[in-house]
Amino acid sequence: MLISHRGATVADVTESKITEEHRAMIGRKSDPIEVVPRTADAHRMRDLLNDTDPRWADETGIAPPYILAMLEPRLPAELSPQVLSSGILTQTEWKFAQPIKLEEPLQAVTQLIDVRDRLGGRYGYSVLVMFQTSYMNSDGEEAAASLRTITQFDRPQS
Repeated sequence: MLISHRGATVADVTESKITEEHRAMIGRKSDPIEVVPRTADAHRMRDLLNDTDPRWADETGIAPPYILAMLEPRLPAELSPQVLSSGILTQTEWKFAQPIKLEEPLQAVTQLIDVRDRLGGRYGYSVLVMFQTSYMNSDGEEAAASLRTITQFDRPQS
C-alpha cells in the first residue's frame, strides 16, 4: 500500500525494521568526555537571549540551564543504530539535580536507552532512538542529564 504525502509516496510498513542487533545496542555507554561550561559562553548565550535573570548573572558563578545545549557532545556513532536512512533531533529534555557551576569540568557519558517503532506521522513509519547524557561533577554526582530523541525516517521518493 502506498500513502501519498505532498506529492510523494511512502510505502506502508507493516512490521518493524528494528533488528535484534539494533536492540542489543540498548544500554551501551560512551566513554566519558570532559565538558566545561565556560563563563564567556554563558555570557554570550544570556546576551543572545536577552536573559537578565539574576540567578545566573556573571558574579554568581552559576550557568544558565540552557548551557547544556552548548555542552551536549555529539552522539557517538558506535551507540547510534542506523535503522532508517535519515534522522532529525525531535526532542530534548533536561533535568537538573544541582546548579551547573561555571568553569567546573563535568564528565559527560551518553547511553542509548531505547529504540522503538513509530507508525504514522509526516513520513509514515519512523524509528525513535533515545539517548541519555549524564553530566557528573568532580564529586562523581550527577549534576544534570539530557534525554534526546532522534527520529529516523526514509525520505519519500518524489
